Amino acid sequence: MQIKNKFWISFGILVIGIVLSFWTYFSTSFTSKPIGVITDSQIKDELINKTEDNYQNKDQIRNQVLHVKVLSGKHRNRTYRIDNNYSPSQAMTQKYYPHERVILSFVGQRAKLMSPKRDWVVVLGITLVLCLLVAITGRHAIMLTLSMVLNAIIFYFVIKLDIAENGTKIFLIYGSAVIIFTLLSLVIVQGFHQKMWVTLIATLLGVFVSFGICYAIMRLTGESGIKYEAVDYATQDPRALFLAQTLLGVLGAVMDEATDIVSSLYVLCQHKKNLTFKSLFNSGRTLGQEIMGPLINVLVLIFMAEALPMTILYLRDNNTLVYTFQFALSLGVIQSLISAIGIVLTVIFATLASSIFLKHPISVKEAK
Repeated sequence: MQIKNKFWISFGILVIGIVLSFWTYFSTSFTSKPIGVITDSQIKDELINKTEDNYQNKDQIRNQVLHVKVLSGKHRNRTYRIDNNYSPSQAMTQKYYPHERVILSFVGQRAKLMSPKRDWVVVLGITLVLCLLVAITGRHAIMLTLSMVLNAIIFYFVIKLDIAENGTKIFLIYGSAVIIFTLLSLVIVQGFHQKMWVTLIATLLGVFVSFGICYAIMRLTGESGIKYEAVDYATQDPRALFLAQTLLGVLGAVMDEATDIVSSLYVLCQHKKNLTFKSLFNSGRTLGQEIMGPLINVLVLIFMAEALPMTILYLRDNNTLVYTFQFALSLGVIQSLISAIGIVLTVIFATLASSIFLKHPISVKEAK
């Protein structure tokens, strides 16, 4: 696809997405809950209490007086006065702003604020993603988008099945999901191609071998020191949830690396048809050494960003560093380590699989 065509298609998607975002913002059709709008131009906001705990953590409780006009439901066109108590930290409460659209609930004839109406933000975010995909990948954006949508649908049914089984068949459910996610993504994006099968082999080996090694170590050590109770909002066996998170997390890291290595070696094979097994293997190993460091760092940074709020809360409540690590950091560190092991092993699997199976147009010879 030419650059000019990419630009105009991206621009068209952006315009349509902005229009849809505005329409979604003013629409009341996407939720069964009543929608309202705050009619105040200036909201009365008063301090009603100050709090300070034993560790000098300070916060406030403030009161907003809101007038909300109902836009949908049986209370439509009625205006209600609602008091909203919130803290400026907004850890557990929400501050509202003039003319903001909100989701409501009713207890009898009493209106209650649920949350701001944010569905238009989702539409705008999807629009920006599609614009960037088209601008960068051109026509491949269709297949990438299809892959993401189908994976999201499959993930929904995987969750439903897990809930139905109450976490009792964790390895069967999520192990099968890993295979389906990998196969579906690679088939849609790459097609039934020799490169796809090599990437599939390398990815599955990287995921299951690394997870198997770490699970074996956990069993041999009696899983001592692992605080499964630190899993957030666990509604079933927290150990099963942790293992499912870990398995899917390893897949995300390993597939990225395997695709990069196999695709690079495949292109190399197209340009140098007289490569030997040793030359190709050394090329893959060198490539893996270059990319596995940044990938592991990305994992660590993502984990640090996710754990930062809880770590600060634990430390500000005067908990020790050891206690904070056990209940806010330990599970994330374990998942990062397992993913890092998978990344390192995938360098070997992807390079070896490419050296063995990418025979065309390679002349495979044993190194002398």
